[in-house]
Amino acid sequence: MTGPIALVDGTFSGTNPHASYELQLQEIGPPHVPTLVELPEVGPHATGLGKVVANLSLPFELRSYGWQLQRGERRTAVDQRRAISHRNSVIQALADVAQDTEIPEVSVRLLGPVATMVSGMLPSGQRILRDAGARADIAAAWADGATNLASKISDVVGARTTLIVQEHDAHQAVEGKIRSVSGADIERALEVQEVRSAWQLASEVDATVLVETNHQLLETAAEAGAVVMDWPTGQHKNTERAWELIDGLVTAETPVALRLTYRSSPERYAEELIQQYVDWGLDLTALEHLRLMHRFDAESEVAVGAGLEWLRTVADHAASYVRAL
Repeated sequence: MTGPIALVDGTFSGTNPHASYELQLQEIGPPHVPTLVELPEVGPHATGLGKVVANLSLPFELRSYGWQLQRGERRTAVDQRRAISHRNSVIQALADVAQDTEIPEVSVRLLGPVATMVSGMLPSGQRILRDAGARADIAAAWADGATNLASKISDVVGARTTLIVQEHDAHQAVEGKIRSVSGADIERALEVQEVRSAWQLASEVDATVLVETNHQLLETAAEAGAVVMDWPTGQHKNTERAWELIDGLVTAETPVALRLTYRSSPERYAEELIQQYVDWGLDLTALEHLRLMHRFDAESEVAVGAGLEWLRTVADHAASYVRAL
C-alpha cells in the first residue's frame, strides 16, 4: 500500500533556474514531483500568459495592455520568441541540474484555455472571449501546445508532465461577469458546455492534467478529468460533497491534487489528514492517487527550502502512517 505524493507548485524569487532546481532536488525526490521553475522577475514572457504563448502555434505580440493575437500564421514577435527561448532554457536547466538523477515527473502551471480567452486580446483589441471562432482556435491550439510541451519535457528531462491548469476566472465567464477591455460593457457569457469541452480537450493531452477552478465549476472540471482543490475540512454539506467527489475520482484511479495549509508539526498534520480521509470512508488503497500540493509565491530561498522539507515530511509520514494502520 502506497501513500500520497507531494506536488510542488508556484513561483520562485530571483532569475536563476539552476538554483531553484538544486534546492528542489535536494529536498524533493521520487515519488514526489518537483515543478518546472517559474520566475516572475525574469519578465512577462516567463510567467502567466507568457508561459502559454510560448507553447501556442498562433502568433502573439506583447503590447502595453497584454498579449495580443496577431493576424497571419508566423510567430515573428520578439517577445513571443523570447518566451519560447525562456521555456526551452528552464527545461534544459532542469536536465543540467539533474544530470544522471532520474526525475519521473515534473509539474507545470499554465493558464488554461478559458483563462487564455479572457486574458488574451484579438487583433481588434477586444478579448478573445468575444469571438467564437477565435475561442475554438485557442482551445485547439492550447491542447496542441500542451502536448508539445509535455513531449519536450519528456525528450529533454525524461520526465512525465503534470499540468496544473489555472482557470480561476472560468466561473465569471460562465456567469457573464467578465468586463470588456474598455470596461464599458460585459462580455457575453460562455455556455458551460463550451468550457467543459475545452477542459476535456485539454485532458486528452498525454500528461496528468489537473484543472484548478472555483467551487462553482469544480464538478464540471471533474467531469473532464482530474482536479485541484483545497483539502476539505469541517462537517458541513460542502465538505461532504467534496469528499464524495474525491472518492469518485480516486476510486476511478483519477488523480486529485489537494492544497494543504501550513501547520507547524508536519508529522501530526500528516496523521490528521490520513485520519480525516479514513473517517470519510475512502479506500486507503486509492491514496496513491492523491497529490498533496504546496504552492510557493516568489518566496526566498530559505523559505522555499523550509517549505519543501515540510511538504516532503508530510507526504512521507502520511505514507508511513498508512502502512502502520
